[in-house]
Order: sequence, then C-alpha cells, then structure tokens
Amino acid sequence: MNRDELFREAVKENDKMIFRVCYHFFGPGENAKDAHQEILLKIWLNIEKFRNESKLKTWIYRIAVNVCITFLSKAKKKSSLFVPISKSFYNVSCEEDQSKKDEENKMLFFREFMDKLNATDKALVSLYLEDLDTKELSQITGLSESNVRVKLHRIKSQIKKEWEVKYGT
Repeated sequence: MNRDELFREAVKENDKMIFRVCYHFFGPGENAKDAHQEILLKIWLNIEKFRNESKLKTWIYRIAVNVCITFLSKAKKKSSLFVPISKSFYNVSCEEDQSKKDEENKMLFFREFMDKLNATDKALVSLYLEDLDTKELSQITGLSESNVRVKLHRIKSQIKKEWEVKYGT
C-alpha cells in the first residue's frame, strides 16, 4: 500500500476513536476539533514510519494522546477551558426537561472532573473509556501495567467520592 492508501485505511478504521479521545480531553468545541486535525496531520506525516512493532490502533492512540496533552498544556497557558451549557440547563419546566437537565448535570460533572485531572490521568480515563485493556494502556502511556491499574483505581475512587459529595448517592 502507498502512503495515501495507508492513511485512508488508518483514518477509516480509527477516526471516531480519535475524535472521542479529543472530546474526552477537551469537551465539545474548537480545541477538540483542532486537536483532531493535528492528530490526522501527524498520522499523515508519519504513517510510513509505522514499524508494526505494535498494533496500528495502539500507535494512533499514542499520537492522539501526545497531541492532546500538548494541546492541553498550551490551552491551559492561554486560558481555562470551559464547557458551553445549553439554555435548557437553566430553564427546566417539565419532567422531560428534568431528564435532559440530569444528563447535562452528569456531563458537566464529568467534564469538570476531567478538567481537574493531570494530563496522564486524563489520557488514562479517555483510553479506558475506549475499552482498552491494561496492557494497551501501558503501551500507550508508557506506564507499567500495575501503575495503570493503581491509577485507574484511584481515579474511580476519586470520581465516586466527588459524586457522593455533590449528589449524595
């Protein structure tokens, strides 16, 4: 396969995953879109350097995480990130709207929780939500498998504790 074919195949198989990783780091908005484009560019520029030492998906995850971490550090230097909240969040008038508000509250809670995490923990959560196993998480982040398990356990405990403090359940 030539470069174009390799790139097209890589993007076809992994584009949704790439976008989800960006979304987990930045939420909706321009930062996620910019990071997504930068990831695609890095894949395009480096696809011929892929050496099959790992799965292509693992290699792409690594690029995605590295780009998101770089963007995150740049964005935090410039200004804080925020999640826009729809008007319905403030104007709840019936049960159907209450359900929508509950979902928005959950998303806002998760976004705020993610914003408090350091870049490595944010990457772990994002990749964990992609259903990667401990070995893949270890390969992508460069952490040992036991360190990955410990960090994930602590993050889960932390989010549970913060949820209970905020919502009492």
